[in-house]
Amino acid sequence: MKKRRMACVCFPLLLAACYGPLDVTLSDSGDPVKGKAVKEALSPDEAELLVSYVAQHTMAQDIDYKMTVKQAIAARRKELAGKQK
Repeated sequence: MKKRRMACVCFPLLLAACYGPLDVTLSDSGDPVKGKAVKEALSPDEAELLVSYVAQHTMAQDIDYKMTVKQAIAARRKELAGKQK
């Protein structure tokens, strides 16, 4: 029983430690606190990729706000690589 209580306390803490600012969803990135953390964590290149991804997909009306910032940056890199081929 004691081990179970310890696991209930430690497991959420371990999960929280793995969570980074780039794991914020696009919908949550508008939150002032989370948005600031995202801005501080992004390199200028990543910030440009994120902005261009959001702008393009908002205009196309196919943006997935459940996507994380990290996923959006990766998707934009993939889109740009596909255009260069």
